[in-house]
Amino acid sequence: MSQDSALPPITVVVPTLNEAAYVRACLDSVLAALAPVGGEVLVVDGGSTDGTRAMVADYAARGVRLVDNPSRVTPWAFNLGIQQSRSPLVGIVSAHSRVHAAFFLAAGRRLAAGDAEIVGGPVATEPGTDGLMGWLLAQVVSHPFGVGNSRFRVATAAAYVDAVPFAVFKREVFDRVGLFDTELVRNQDTEFFGRAARAGVRVFMDPEVRSVYRARGTLGGLLRQGFRNAYWNVKVWRQNPSAFQWRHAIPGLFTFSLLAGGALALALPPFRPILGLELAVYAAAAVGAAIHIAARSRRAAALLLPPIFFLYHFCYGAGSIAGLRWLLAGRRPASPGHGGEAARA
Repeated sequence: MSQDSALPPITVVVPTLNEAAYVRACLDSVLAALAPVGGEVLVVDGGSTDGTRAMVADYAARGVRLVDNPSRVTPWAFNLGIQQSRSPLVGIVSAHSRVHAAFFLAAGRRLAAGDAEIVGGPVATEPGTDGLMGWLLAQVVSHPFGVGNSRFRVATAAAYVDAVPFAVFKREVFDRVGLFDTELVRNQDTEFFGRAARAGVRVFMDPEVRSVYRARGTLGGLLRQGFRNAYWNVKVWRQNPSAFQWRHAIPGLFTFSLLAGGALALALPPFRPILGLELAVYAAAAVGAAIHIAARSRRAAALLLPPIFFLYHFCYGAGSIAGLRWLLAGRRPASPGHGGEAARA
């Protein structure tokens, strides 16, 4: 396909760290989508030891450059890619994702029309592993009951939104807002979009700028991800109140109410019906969500989702409580795990 000469080229930044299972599919999709507009791809690698770097080297002749990220953490990868880019537009995607053929062309056209300064799109979540559990976990993070009003996960209509995970940015946005915060091992995208909103930067979700993301493949992996994301969210809120979103806070309130309600119910019997009512309301909502997914997917196995929803929400809430403990003590949160993907906001 010939390049659209009316649009500027795009530098695409792909952070990696041991992504051998995903990086080829990601780069193939990125290069195909980039062909209509032209540009370059920077794979910013944190010292992979699983063959990722050799795989990326195979793409050198197709305009893919390998950039070293000695810090091994995501915000440094973003910033190194942005600083080394040679284009007026910068795209950021995850190595766990595959972008649609029109991703960069549609985003470039939307930016050229002046509709926004950042353009992304809806993200379809696919199972991280084969089998029933992989499918169930993908449903948890792609349904409103699981992730709230995270528009890019649950909606497909064109709209202005608070955040998108994989997007194309006008380079001037970084001059205006700054780069990603390298103190945030996780959730640096949440903090960045909070700053962007405060600066009046417009973020647009275009249904043509769509992508596919692979969810966690194990229940333990999903629960750890939820806990860690929530843990770092509290640090983000303290540092940048503009990044606060109720969908991130509600699980923490839920978990706290269960812990406090449980303690009160043990000590004071009159509180037991209140705790029971809360659990009954949650169970009804979880079952309703499971029935909706079962009807939509025509898979009765979705009726197994309520306990997984509960575990995910409880662990996410526990992460918020743990992060709050560090902040109230006036101490910087210790990292409960490095890394993290952009698809989280």
